[in-house]
Amino acid sequence: MSAWDRQVFQFNNSIQSRGGAYSGVIPFNSAKGRSISRDDYTIPSPSPLSTGAPSFTEATSQWSPPPSPRTRSLRYDSPRTSRSSSGNTSPQVDTPITMDSPTSPLTPKSVPELRSLADKLYAAACAGDIKHVRLLLSLGAPINTPSLVPDLYDAFKPPKPGPLSSLAGAAGNGHLAIVRLLLSHGAALNPSMKESSSSPLHQACKADDVEMAAFLLEAGADVDLLNCFNTTPVMYSGKYGSPALMRVLLEYNPDLHRLSFIRSAAIHWTLWAGNVDSLALLLEAGADPDQLMGDGGTALHCAATSNLAGVAKVLLRHGADWTKKNEEWKTPLQIAAELGHWEVAGVLEQAAENRRK
Repeated sequence: MSAWDRQVFQFNNSIQSRGGAYSGVIPFNSAKGRSISRDDYTIPSPSPLSTGAPSFTEATSQWSPPPSPRTRSLRYDSPRTSRSSSGNTSPQVDTPITMDSPTSPLTPKSVPELRSLADKLYAAACAGDIKHVRLLLSLGAPINTPSLVPDLYDAFKPPKPGPLSSLAGAAGNGHLAIVRLLLSHGAALNPSMKESSSSPLHQACKADDVEMAAFLLEAGADVDLLNCFNTTPVMYSGKYGSPALMRVLLEYNPDLHRLSFIRSAAIHWTLWAGNVDSLALLLEAGADPDQLMGDGGTALHCAATSNLAGVAKVLLRHGADWTKKNEEWKTPLQIAAELGHWEVAGVLEQAAENRRK
């Protein structure tokens, strides 16, 4: 441990050993060469509830630089496991560290202080700063209080904000050690909407982090958990992820027919991204190639609208019906012709020719 960190924890211990009560907040601007001083324990002036988590730049501008993000591989390797004497394996979850942390939390007194600590915990978790995470937990940072994250839902134009937990932030940024630590302190693996509008598994899938997703699933993450827009992790995998990630999720038998807030299933999310390999995996796992969207169109109608010839080929190979009509009484071929999408029109015409033979 560096001299700076030792001074931080020694001062905290000395405060508690004298029975001193925490009466303010700790400015989150400590840097090497500076220990937390008595002046840092000041009573803050009244302030409104925070409206959002501090930005990454703001929260980390005066920290020691966090480690560089690790390179994520699309190749799936089994997550680290711990083996018991009976031979069973289970995901390795960190245990609370007590050697270099205060013996008991210093509890803030006000809601603004709690929110401030929660925002700092979220920022530290996203940055991968495990020492600050431990310090904030020891100071009583509420582990399941979310922070408002701007542009969280970037599928919208413009992107929409949303509350996110520290665990979901760590999972989305690939910090497995912090995920283990937070879980060991009671972080919600399958959070309610009040605790996080998007789950840790959703965020891992959005980041296409195969190792993180596998760890969370083995730890008990719900593969069918909905975020605030009724979107499942499998839908996120189809839009943002790799075939390797999709294979991991499919091992847990997700519901492939569930519809999101726009009345679309996992195959629709996947084909919009042009992810033909993941689409094939979904269809092989039992997804309906003719599942209707909210507008009455099938997946082939979607492919025709977007001129996705490769997607159309995969759907036809798995039994999609090219003769089905949407609510406007049009077939996928008619839509492709009207839009001038001749590549996908050619694929559909070939399917019709093959049927006539």
